[in-house]
Amino acid sequence: MTVFKRSRRRSGVALIMCIAVIAILTIMVTDMAYTSRVRQVNAYHHRNRVQAYWLAKSGINIFTIFIVLNNEATKQKNKQNIPEEAQALGLGEDRDLWRIFNPFSSGFLRMMLSAGPTGDVDEEAVEEFKSTGQVTEEVAEESIESSLFKDKNFLNFTGDFTVEVVDNESKIDITQFAKETGNIQESITAQRLFGLMSGEEHDQWFSDRNIDRWELISNIRDWIDKNTERDYTGGYEDGLYDQFDPPYLSKNAPMDSFGEIHLIEGWEGEVFDKFGQYLTIWSNGKFNLNSVDDEMHKAIIRATAKTPTNDAALDFCMNKSDGMLGTVWDLARLNGQFRNSTQYVKFVQTNCGIELNKSKLKNLTSTSKVFTLTSTGYAGYDEMLSQVTITTVIDFSRKSTGKVRYWRID
Repeated sequence: MTVFKRSRRRSGVALIMCIAVIAILTIMVTDMAYTSRVRQVNAYHHRNRVQAYWLAKSGINIFTIFIVLNNEATKQKNKQNIPEEAQALGLGEDRDLWRIFNPFSSGFLRMMLSAGPTGDVDEEAVEEFKSTGQVTEEVAEESIESSLFKDKNFLNFTGDFTVEVVDNESKIDITQFAKETGNIQESITAQRLFGLMSGEEHDQWFSDRNIDRWELISNIRDWIDKNTERDYTGGYEDGLYDQFDPPYLSKNAPMDSFGEIHLIEGWEGEVFDKFGQYLTIWSNGKFNLNSVDDEMHKAIIRATAKTPTNDAALDFCMNKSDGMLGTVWDLARLNGQFRNSTQYVKFVQTNCGIELNKSKLKNLTSTSKVFTLTSTGYAGYDEMLSQVTITTVIDFSRKSTGKVRYWRID
């Protein structure tokens, strides 16, 4: 008789345990790998952002040097004591150095230096620069190798920056309302702002929205001046802001930041979007006619013309060609032709046939002192690209090297 013994097999338990351990280890390793990758990417982005910040700051510093050199050359012009190096850059003439190099970028400088004596640049590299503001690694290397400053490590860094300057004296300084009294319609600042908002297109735009332009302008002065009465319509200033939740009071003091204008009745939406770019609070009250664009010239002419003018006459005048560099206005701006009100009145009379009221051309300057610089630094490539933008307002009216009045990092 054969006896069969039942065998006890426990090897299946060990297999299950091994699979469980492997699964747990896989999860742990995957989590560790993912965490390490995230930390590595964050470290790269942090490194690139720090580098981009300093590149942006370098752009600010370089353009500040341009302005300092320009201002110093202007001082020396009448003394005929301008160094040869400054004369080679065009300093000492009526042209402003900061206009010539605006906007300026390290990428543009790299492209110029990488071209070498032949002036040839790869078309793909040019397109890359146009679309991204950065140059390829090949162009960066070529610019260093071909640079006259090779021994001094000029441009020997990764990343790029681009910087643009805006002359605040080319805008209407709304802080001047605090110094102007009397009827709002007699205010020089208000007249310029009303001139900016005038013209057939703007007339229709305001009519469609049932907006009174003088009331809109007066609201700015009511926000800034010290009294509590509305200048244009009468009534209590703070009554405009009781409707908001929560309600607030008009400031009755100078604005601390330009963003405050969004708190002023009528300026929180599309009106600001349309005209805000022409306003400032940083110009010290001066107005440089050599810096303003065509729209602002139209506003000045409308505000100071002895007889009303129409859009057709202004458009014809603004498009008048000088035969070489564009319009007569382009040439005038390039050469800094408008040095005083007399020259401006004569220019408009000659080229537009419009007679201006010289007494309304006040607070003019031919040497701008307050600038807004916007510099963006780029570091890294593709998905690792980081960029930092610095916006600053620098005032050269009280300090030759400039005083920072506003600083913002994005």
